[in-house]
Amino acid sequence: MPSSNDTVSSPVSLLLPYTFLCTIGPSVTAATSLFVVRYLMCRYYWLRRDPSSDPQPGDDMCNDPNVEALTGSVMAGLATLDGIVSFLSTSYVQKLSDRFGRRRLLITLPLVATISTAAIMIAYASRDPTLAWILLALNGIFVSASTKSIFVPTLCIADVASNDERTRFYSRLEAVALLGPGLAYIGSALVSRYIPQVIFPYYIALASQLLASCYALLFIPETLHMRDKEDGEEDIEEEGGYNGEGGIETTVAENLVAPIKPLALLLPHRHQSTGIYQWKLFFLTISLLTTTSGTVFIATASLLFLSDKFDFNPEDNAWVLAYLTFSRFAYLILLFPIILKFGRRAFYKYESRKSEASPSDGDERTPLLASRSSSVEKVPGEEANHFDVILAFLSVVLDTVSLVLVFLSRSYQRVLGSFAVLALGSGDNPTFKSVFVSAVPIEHASEALAALDMILSAAKLASPPILGGLYAAFVEVGRPEMMFLAAGGCCLVGTVFLAPLVLAGRR
Repeated sequence: MPSSNDTVSSPVSLLLPYTFLCTIGPSVTAATSLFVVRYLMCRYYWLRRDPSSDPQPGDDMCNDPNVEALTGSVMAGLATLDGIVSFLSTSYVQKLSDRFGRRRLLITLPLVATISTAAIMIAYASRDPTLAWILLALNGIFVSASTKSIFVPTLCIADVASNDERTRFYSRLEAVALLGPGLAYIGSALVSRYIPQVIFPYYIALASQLLASCYALLFIPETLHMRDKEDGEEDIEEEGGYNGEGGIETTVAENLVAPIKPLALLLPHRHQSTGIYQWKLFFLTISLLTTTSGTVFIATASLLFLSDKFDFNPEDNAWVLAYLTFSRFAYLILLFPIILKFGRRAFYKYESRKSEASPSDGDERTPLLASRSSSVEKVPGEEANHFDVILAFLSVVLDTVSLVLVFLSRSYQRVLGSFAVLALGSGDNPTFKSVFVSAVPIEHASEALAALDMILSAAKLASPPILGGLYAAFVEVGRPEMMFLAAGGCCLVGTVFLAPLVLAGRR
């Protein structure tokens, strides 16, 4: 691993424009996709009733309640398909990047994502309803390539960054991943206003995906070191020997469980040398799952809430989305690095004074929730890991407080102010990534990140129907703000599972 900060920063800095380009595609088409799918369903619905009908985009025929219901079902189906494919494909992307290198995946995945973009463009232009359904299915399957394009850079950072640097680099990546959608939302609104061609945002998405692939080909170096490749080849050879003993049945069984294999890393397991069960990754997983479940639906819920309770119009909602996105971006790019730098320095000084004041009794202490077992980390590495745990805990606490404040707010100004507190909790995502990597031997870092990405996908898939259903129920009784209290409860559970990790590091 490179020891120079400049050497480490160089590949990480090169990943930022790539991440920006990869986030443009799915964001710039977000507002247009509903309109396009509604038109496709409108055309399908009326052609079945009257083959001579020829509905055009924006016709009153497309405002039929049956068309709207069909559109809603298709959009929900596409989102579900995307979530399932994203969840199942993470393990394969991680294994392919371990075997063939990160750079090849960085080049290939944006090209795969163009299949999704092109499918919608062709479906919009085609008059064949059967072809339109096939292309919509292709869109739902391959759109997850965009999210996997953003997943691979997290593996690159794990390859080159130390414990002290990892959280800082992940926060930069997270900030750029927010900047792309923020600018894309504004660009999409301007395109919709000044360019009459409905499908034009998809041309922007297609161009950004092709540019991302070309950029990776020309500028991004390989970060997976030869040592990691050799480790991977040894693991593959060992697995191959095992398969040879087990026969075809073992091979089939392993192929069936391959998509969820990284999740086994998160289960409590017995430490090889001490025999003590290790719970750290399990606690982190429950905290990540509940926290993400509580926060991932907030952007959509805030639009529904402000529209229902304070009569916000679509233009107001667009500005709310921009506010939510850029407030988080500003925190991660401006304040969070300062907190990392000076907070970590103060934490190291505190730990040094505490260790000097405590007499050594010669006994080796085994942590309740241990981290690395093979690649032995010195005390600074352990301190960096524990500081990240504390930072994740404080971020989730801020998430909880902000959602409770939204529940208590009686004016839209206070609601927006509460969302500013939510922006202060944006450090949870990069710190979770860093802690997951630090909690396992270095040779399992990519597998830990794959498991984390799968947990995020599961939370993003489960949260909208659960919190959305709660919101609908609370709207019926005239208390839509109760949904934010329920979301805050999810985050509170996340803090409960992080608290033992914070306390274990003080022992």
